[in-house]
Amino acid sequence: MGIRILIADDHAIVRAGIRALLQLYPDFEVVGEAADGHEAILQTRRLQPDIVLMDIGMPGMDGLAATREIVRVAPRTRVLILSQHENREYVMPALRAGASGYVLKRAPDETLIRAIRAVHAGETYMDPRLTDLLVEEVRRSAEGPTDPLETLSEREREILVLLAQGKSYQEIAQTLFISVKTVDFHRANLMRKLGLKNRAELVQFAMRRGLI
Repeated sequence: MGIRILIADDHAIVRAGIRALLQLYPDFEVVGEAADGHEAILQTRRLQPDIVLMDIGMPGMDGLAATREIVRVAPRTRVLILSQHENREYVMPALRAGASGYVLKRAPDETLIRAIRAVHAGETYMDPRLTDLLVEEVRRSAEGPTDPLETLSEREREILVLLAQGKSYQEIAQTLFISVKTVDFHRANLMRKLGLKNRAELVQFAMRRGLI
């Protein structure tokens, strides 16, 4: 039986390219596609794939939030991040969300194929280009948090990104399946932790850190 794969990416042409690549390998079976995080969760529940190839930057619910939910509702499904983002603001939260691997979109085809097989075998796979980042993360952890962004919880990070994207409280609440009151609670906390006074400063901070 082949490795059953769900492709989650908001660009149809990217999904088509990945599908065409994977179809070259007889041990891979693409069982479905999703254009956003919500759809990825629904398709995972319905199809029960072995692996979800997950983009991070998708509209509505992003790949990080979707990864966290998939790990919760479908523990036998492994999530492999396939993203253009290679900065720690994305890589480390993805691993903390429960992803089993992280591959850059600019990686050679064989890197993705190797990652899929490794993750399916129960291993964790990191793109070789991220080695320096991981070493730096270990060093930072040993020294203790010095970056204010590191003080944010995963939920606060999600809300930070959605606010910076211009989403309303109601839209964020619907995306993350929480109440508007909870959104405002997390917003106040993250603004305090980052020393920000208004939404304009929040957007500028997110842009400087490569979050949007």
